[in-house]
Parts: sequence; C-alpha cells; structure tokens
Amino acid sequence: MKNIFVKNIVQKSRTSFLIEWTDGKMAEYRLSDVQKICSCALCRDERTGEALVDESQIDPNVCAKKIVNVGRYALKIEFTSGCSKGIYPFERLYGMAYDS
Repeated sequence: MKNIFVKNIVQKSRTSFLIEWTDGKMAEYRLSDVQKICSCALCRDERTGEALVDESQIDPNVCAKKIVNVGRYALKIEFTSGCSKGIYPFERLYGMAYDS
C-alpha cells in the first residue's frame, strides 16, 4: 500500500463509515469490525498481541462518538462502548477491505 492515503471519510450510518482512498477505491467499514482489531492495551496483550476482549461481546451496533486523523497515517476512533485508545493505521484499514 505504497503512497495510498485517505481522500475522504463519510459517515454512512450510525454503525458504519466509508473511506475513499487516493487510489480511487471506496470501502465501507462497520465500526464493530474495526473495534475488533483494536490494538490498545485494554483490548490486546502488549506482549503477545492476544485479544483481551471477547469479539462476540462487541456490540454489532457500536457507534463512534468521534473519528479523527492521526497525522497522515491513521485514524483514532472513540467508540460508544468506551474504547477510545486504539489507533487504526491506514494500511491496516485498507487491508481489511482489499487483502484476502
């Protein structure tokens, strides 16, 4: 994913958003799926990377209070579930949509 950045972010619904990438692709992201990959210390063991939160316990209707850019490389999402420490690199988000 060399030199691909977010061109635009659009809220699609209370539980999902769209990212338009600079390569012309557009992908939809469900907030609950994004929260499942959270790498903050409350959600993942810092040493092993093992999930500390049972994915089945993440509300499929979780919403975002706020989504902000972190520099030119990531998004930070404040979820209504209380999780707000994770940073979601653009490369990882792009991979969620386009890597199989």
